Amino acid sequence: MIGGLSVRHPHQRRESEAAAMHHSLLCVLGLLALSSACYIQNCPRGGKRALPEGGVRQCMPCGPGDRGRCFGPSICCGEGLGCLLGSAAAAHCEEENYLLTPCQPGGRPCGPEGGHCASSGLCCNSEGCMLDSDCLGETDAADPAQSSARSSPTDLLLRLLHVASRGQNDY
Repeated sequence: MIGGLSVRHPHQRRESEAAAMHHSLLCVLGLLALSSACYIQNCPRGGKRALPEGGVRQCMPCGPGDRGRCFGPSICCGEGLGCLLGSAAAAHCEEENYLLTPCQPGGRPCGPEGGHCASSGLCCNSEGCMLDSDCLGETDAADPAQSSARSSPTDLLLRLLHVASRGQNDY
């Protein structure tokens, strides 16, 4: 002790500074761990896919002239389009994964896996599409002139093959 002041050795000063730095780092990491549950403060209960109380928004438009709706990350369906699976027209649907609120594509509920009628005779969910007779009348009432043309299973199968080949040509 010199003149009432304690003099520390330089080695002791470095140790106390390092201890203070470690303590500060631990405090910052602790606060980060407590706040990292959800960086965005308006996350719905149950995550992004949980249904909000206020209703569900419609999924994004897609396809040529935005005539379809996104049914999944690579599925775009619309009347007159059919369903475009994995095509360039459906690439816009990937953006739906980054939005905070869930969406519903529209159409009546159908199929065993939570799908919706996407086009006449097609039931789609976020994973894919399948034929469903419950969806056959989905748009027939809106366009009675083409109702008879779409009613036969052969015509429906030809339409599906056309949609599948059109999706392959987009690459």
